[in-house]
Amino acid sequence: MKINEIITEAVKQRLDAKCWAGKHKEGTKIKGGTRVNNCVPNESVAEGSDNRAEAYKAHLVKTMPQLMDFLAKAVKGWRPSEQEMLGAIDTAYIVMKHTGDKNQAGKALMDELNTLYRMSQGHKLAETAAWKRKEGKNKKGGLNQKGVDSYRKEHPGSKLQTAVTTKPSKLKPGSKDAKRRKSFCARMSGMEGPMKDEHGEPTRKALSLKKWNC
Repeated sequence: MKINEIITEAVKQRLDAKCWAGKHKEGTKIKGGTRVNNCVPNESVAEGSDNRAEAYKAHLVKTMPQLMDFLAKAVKGWRPSEQEMLGAIDTAYIVMKHTGDKNQAGKALMDELNTLYRMSQGHKLAETAAWKRKEGKNKKGGLNQKGVDSYRKEHPGSKLQTAVTTKPSKLKPGSKDAKRRKSFCARMSGMEGPMKDEHGEPTRKALSLKKWNC
């Protein structure tokens, strides 16, 4: 999905027909998760702000690769596309042009990048398989049927199934379910990791062992 399509789906729009007196529209911007008109003064606030804005934009464009690398390292590997970066820089340029304030321009740039990041994460979440998300996991441990189905779809040939929850005393010795339970308990019990987290709550490992009656 292209960034324009993501914006259309993820960002609300409140675009009035025109700006108020003394200002005119120069594109749009994202404010508080809503796309609104970018209304700017009819005249620059400070003399020479156009030149400063051009210099500021040129600096941002020049350092764009380094900024993208920084974002990739600082924000869970997220790296905006060059088109997205240039759009964010344009937003900062417009603010700088009409205010002459580098701090405001920098804030506008970071607000735009922050919005792009939130949208990109929401899009990735929609594409991530259910077995990797909460909706594919059973609260009592292991995966639910939706999680199992999504795992098998991603791993053709997998024979993964939901847990055997029948009590051992009621399982027929040597049956398929009895063998599955015995195998799972042996594998999971030998896995490293605590049984309780830092809050004293059972970990996924502990929940799974309990669910399988290990």
